Amino acid sequence: MVSHIRSQIACLRRLSADLEGVEAGGGFASALKASPVLYDWRNGLRRVGCLEGVVEGHPSIPDGHFVSTSEVWAYFQEQDERFVRTLNRWYRLDGRPRTADGSAEGLTSIGDSRR
Repeated sequence: MVSHIRSQIACLRRLSADLEGVEAGGGFASALKASPVLYDWRNGLRRVGCLEGVVEGHPSIPDGHFVSTSEVWAYFQEQDERFVRTLNRWYRLDGRPRTADGSAEGLTSIGDSRR
């Protein structure tokens, strides 16, 4: 397993544990007092990689709808099939991406160290 995948897994586990602690209630606020302070803060927007396309077989979106996925976390290719893991689910990619050169622009394989 590539080290950046391990660090992403660890980060998501910490996030999950923190959210479960908030949900459970009871004494979590005292632990939050040790958190870093953010001064002069404001709401901001940040770009994250996602995919857009027409979906089929989604559990809650009808077939044929154009969608934007949640943030892309991993890309995996096995023989002639390509898969993407977003924050919410796996997608199987059909056909070629819509890029000028036909490449899988912006997608990095799980085993690829470019990401």
